[in-house]
Amino acid sequence: MELTSDGLDDHVATIAQLLERYGVVLDLGAVRELVVDQTPGGSALFELRGFLPDGRQPARSVIEVREVWRRRSVEALERWEYEYELLDHERGFRRAFHLHDRDEFVRRHQVVVHEHCERPIGVAPCAHVEGSPVRDAFDGVERLLAAWTDPSVPDCTRFRCLEP
Repeated sequence: MELTSDGLDDHVATIAQLLERYGVVLDLGAVRELVVDQTPGGSALFELRGFLPDGRQPARSVIEVREVWRRRSVEALERWEYEYELLDHERGFRRAFHLHDRDEFVRRHQVVVHEHCERPIGVAPCAHVEGSPVRDAFDGVERLLAAWTDPSVPDCTRFRCLEP
């Protein structure tokens, strides 16, 4: 996935709109008013964090969307890393989709992407489970919200561990 700097700003705003359409209350302190941070090397990163509507104040379920974009040319950025996370404290589970630490994961597991499943939160059958690449943040958000709205909680033991 490639975007221009202006396109990345629009991308972040559109993700925020999608989250709000689902009733997610964005934590504007964490969002930094939808500012995309630029690194000295020309990369860009952002984080959106929001609370899922569960009838409690403060809400007990949290969704987080983080992406790092690497400069490919003067005009173009490509998504280089992502972390899409759901912490459902009400039902006691965590689901996450990650693409980061590429060299480490390829060296150790011969894969670039991985997932996390914890139930209860903090307890997992293994540190990392196999996963498929997540197309984009919209797909990541849809997958996490599907897990949050599913009446049954994930069975983390059914996932295949990356560690032997």
